[in-house]
Amino acid sequence: MNSIGASAKTPIHVIDPHSDGAWPDSVAPGLRRYLTALNGTGPERLVANAAGVRGEILRIGEAVMPVLVSDGAPGKASILSPLGHHVRYPVEEIGRRMRGPGRLVLGALVAPLAVAFRAGALDRVAFVNHWLLSGAPAPDVPDDIWPAILSYLAARHREHALVIQDIKPSLQADLAHALRAAGAIAVPTRTVNIFDPAAPLEGKRFKKVRHSHSRGRRMLRDAEGDLVPREVALRQADTLARLYRRSNIARHSTLNPAYLPAFFEAALGCAEFRLQAWRARGADDDRIAAFNLQRTDAGTIHWSTFGAEPDHPHQGGYYERITYADLAAAKEQSLVLDWGAGAERFKRLRGAVPHAQIEMVFIAHLPARQRAAWRLLARLRDLRRRQLDRRVG
Repeated sequence: MNSIGASAKTPIHVIDPHSDGAWPDSVAPGLRRYLTALNGTGPERLVANAAGVRGEILRIGEAVMPVLVSDGAPGKASILSPLGHHVRYPVEEIGRRMRGPGRLVLGALVAPLAVAFRAGALDRVAFVNHWLLSGAPAPDVPDDIWPAILSYLAARHREHALVIQDIKPSLQADLAHALRAAGAIAVPTRTVNIFDPAAPLEGKRFKKVRHSHSRGRRMLRDAEGDLVPREVALRQADTLARLYRRSNIARHSTLNPAYLPAFFEAALGCAEFRLQAWRARGADDDRIAAFNLQRTDAGTIHWSTFGAEPDHPHQGGYYERITYADLAAAKEQSLVLDWGAGAERFKRLRGAVPHAQIEMVFIAHLPARQRAAWRLLARLRDLRRRQLDRRVG
């Protein structure tokens, strides 16, 4: 096990998850199984559009975190592709609101930029603390160890940018500062919606929010009889994958991660994933018609995804039910809910607050061509952020 760049006090190395004694004692068995599923070529067995991504498990003293290393080839989900996340996905979203020639013009304008980013190998990255999800738990390491972590990984992956996603400077100022101090550059990404159950909702200003929460409690109470036990849901990984694909791929974007049944099997074997699954109202069997899956840790619900059959008339929408399940879990467990981007107005009418999100990228070890591509991306995203700030102002 190579220890390049490791601190003398905190050893850093990639572990073999099948080796006795490789894991810290503090890592729960379910998390071990989930991380082991990410090891090696595991990502492409869990996600259809993750071919060419290999997983490693990095041990830092008594903590572990996954590292996903991409070969840079096209065809990956946007959460595994900076080009997909920063260029293709926004263009797709904008193009969806355009008609006729507008889409062609947009594509023509963006094409040279995409060519430049491909020439700069923008997608050849190693994602640090990436759980194959669209959100990540906060890394469980001290801030002052980041220079050693980045040095170790830069020596191990000499042709890959090191990317730490989902940093919220307004909530994680110390972490953002530590990564900057270690030499990372900041790339603005998106604005996410955060719901804090401890935030007060009194007064006229929050009247609609309180009303929506009351509606949500009634909706969940009415659906209690339709809940499917977790042990029954465990036997329906194929159904979960099908419902997820219907709601997130077929109806939205092929750039979303195309989770396979094996992903749901791995997630449901881990206590950190909370599942709520419902049968169709009035159904006489336990076939799942809608589900919500959340990833939690000591203080935050970091990721939530769902899938559902078409809504039944006069019974309320599954998406709204799933939304209130997110809120209920946050309030019941006193967890901050990172609700992600999208449906901003809907979420903010239910008490969510916007927070800017960035990714921190370490590029000092890369050739000039790759460094230039990342600096161009950082500048363009920063300009876009400033334009949006002026509009809001």
